[in-house]
Amino acid sequence: MWNTVNPRFGLWPDWHRSASPRRWPAGLAVLFAIGLGGSIALLAVSFAAGRVGFENTLADELLERPLVEQFVLVALLAPVLEEFLFRLPLAGRLRLGMLASVGAIGFVNFVVGDGAALAVAALFGGVLGASGVLWIQSLIAGTSAGDRDVDAAPASRVWQEAVARWWEAHPRWPMWIALGAFGLVHISNYDVSWSVAAVVVVPLVVSPQLWLGLMFTIARVRYGWWAGLVLHAVHNLSVWGVSSLLGELELS
Repeated sequence: MWNTVNPRFGLWPDWHRSASPRRWPAGLAVLFAIGLGGSIALLAVSFAAGRVGFENTLADELLERPLVEQFVLVALLAPVLEEFLFRLPLAGRLRLGMLASVGAIGFVNFVVGDGAALAVAALFGGVLGASGVLWIQSLIAGTSAGDRDVDAAPASRVWQEAVARWWEAHPRWPMWIALGAFGLVHISNYDVSWSVAAVVVVPLVVSPQLWLGLMFTIARVRYGWWAGLVLHAVHNLSVWGVSSLLGELELS
């Protein structure tokens, strides 16, 4: 099991599914423990780096909402949206249609933001453009090819197959890009006074999210997308529940 959930996956990612998929409850439990423990340890780093010009506004924004709305946002909407955008395409087989759909929804969702959200929107826009063109070309090529010889396949199909082979052989790049974007978008949790120093410490500020994103990615690749979604939702629900309880205790 340790080979399945080992955090070394972050340095040497692969598309391999779990050899024992029936052990997914234990696997998710281990990933939850590693993720929660690591994120708590990295909070000190995040807080220290945040003194450069980052003020966390997420807690205050959540407290302004009714309790039921907080639950829906934290435990349902956020995990579903983020797992759809940042981890659904992460599979050994490249699916251009899915990638184009994720790019479109990600672009629309983040283009209304500012700062880091706009950078992530630009990334999704690039994904939409590249994957959309290849997907449409592959559909046209498949429709027009008919019974022609494979050797006579149009260049568009050759490009699509080349990209698919690259994707399958180099899992680190799709996963690292998705993980980096997942961390970057959480800058929206902060009110930032931008400076050179603030830009430098961005990875440290979002280090807890990067660590958790790695755990969610391992769950997605090893056990399936639904497993990453469950892990994400359980983590958010646990942190939100404890934070809400402590808040109530402070008020009482």
